[in-house]
Amino acid sequence: MSGPEPFSIVKKPNDLLFFDNLALLYVLQNTPPRVLARVFLSADSRLSGSLLGILSKKQRETVHAMMLQENDEDAAKNADASNGLCLIAEGLIARGLIRKDGVHFFGIPSDEKLAPT
Repeated sequence: MSGPEPFSIVKKPNDLLFFDNLALLYVLQNTPPRVLARVFLSADSRLSGSLLGILSKKQRETVHAMMLQENDEDAAKNADASNGLCLIAEGLIARGLIRKDGVHFFGIPSDEKLAPT
């Protein structure tokens, strides 16, 4: 049985490198700290830097504390967290909070929200 591809737009966490700051902010606001901690443990340094630039001081402290708790090198849990981040991003695109333009993704200000796709 063939269904839709689970990740049709955001296929891997590094696709978030093409998100603008507002789009990344939406993703971070909708991602639980424990998931973010797992993503930081296994993410590309460029992605980690982009995400860190958006986090508030309190969010960074929370995620750092979670990273210490989650640092068990469990590849399956890290992969699940990365997939979860992709699903959250896809959900935001489906809700019209993020739009794709070519290879780039742009957050839509709340007063200009797009119709869901």
